[in-house]
Amino acid sequence: MPADDRDTSIEAATAELYERGVTDGLPVVPPTEERVERMLEGTDRPPETELGTLGTREGSLTVETVAVNGVMAGCLPIHMPILLAGAEALADPKSNAIQASVSTGSWAYLFLLNGPIRETLDVNCGTAAFGPGFRTNRTVARALGLIYKNCARIHPGEKEMSTFGSPFKFSLFAGENEERNPWDPLHVERGYDADESTITFAAPNSYLQTLPRRISPEGVLANLIHNTPPGMTGMKTETANERFEGFQTEVFYGLCPYNAAELEEYSKSEITSYIYENARNPAHESGLGIGDDPDEETLSPISVRQFDDPDRINLFVAGGSGRFNAIIGPTMGGPTTKRISLPDNWEALVERYGSELNRDWGVGWKGPR
Repeated sequence: MPADDRDTSIEAATAELYERGVTDGLPVVPPTEERVERMLEGTDRPPETELGTLGTREGSLTVETVAVNGVMAGCLPIHMPILLAGAEALADPKSNAIQASVSTGSWAYLFLLNGPIRETLDVNCGTAAFGPGFRTNRTVARALGLIYKNCARIHPGEKEMSTFGSPFKFSLFAGENEERNPWDPLHVERGYDADESTITFAAPNSYLQTLPRRISPEGVLANLIHNTPPGMTGMKTETANERFEGFQTEVFYGLCPYNAAELEEYSKSEITSYIYENARNPAHESGLGIGDDPDEETLSPISVRQFDDPDRINLFVAGGSGRFNAIIGPTMGGPTTKRISLPDNWEALVERYGSELNRDWGVGWKGPR
């Protein structure tokens, strides 16, 4: 909003920005010049720096765009490094965020955070990791959703054509529970150092939870396989490439710490291979047209693999006490991970703004573990 004599109260700004179609329907913090400049303290990059393109033609993404939407969502300047990395993940063609944003399928934006920044910014990785309550989780997820929506100019019925829509669209954000993860954390598995901080983006269509009835390695994995819907497949066509001129879907399995401990004697590759070998669908439910041709001269298969490769299966550890696991997918496009770069004055910024993340509640939650 320009710096003039207009009413910049939350009520007035929310009404004006809602009318212009740049909110998510909830109240927003007025993005005044002063607030945007304050948000830009969180980066060394000039405001006009271009980070990529969102949407089709009109979505030039700049550092200032990120800051404006961060203000609206209630973020702090110390959230800017996460916002910038998340925005770059959204702009990466391999993520296929545009199709997830305009398809009739009700896709959401999934963000998983790794590395030391989780503790610095009080990111929830444990109990209720994907739920409400923690400022960083909620405001950063909301800001990244607003960044895409506003930069690409997407509105329901205008580009946003999802049949039902997703309540998780701007809220599926959590840190990985690295402290209770028996394997390398997700970002190390994807080629980053353990002491680096990263954000991983993917666009899933569904989110469900399931409780193993038999507590054993086989019981945990059988429960995941049995409860993965037939339509939640993992596949990649030969034409899939960086411009996404093909089709690629993957599935994320979120393991709670208790169930991860049940599987710790096995490597991640052994687990994904086990799921790959044992997850099969009735051919007529595969969605691939197998067995639908009445003129076929050969016998059709009775069942087909749910995943065409173990690489289409992703594992991460999150959450707290309890035995529930999460199945998230299928994701549109390839998961995209970006390094979170900190500004030179990072320690001073944390000292200045970190107290705004203080809380005197959640006694049973002592940090990202």
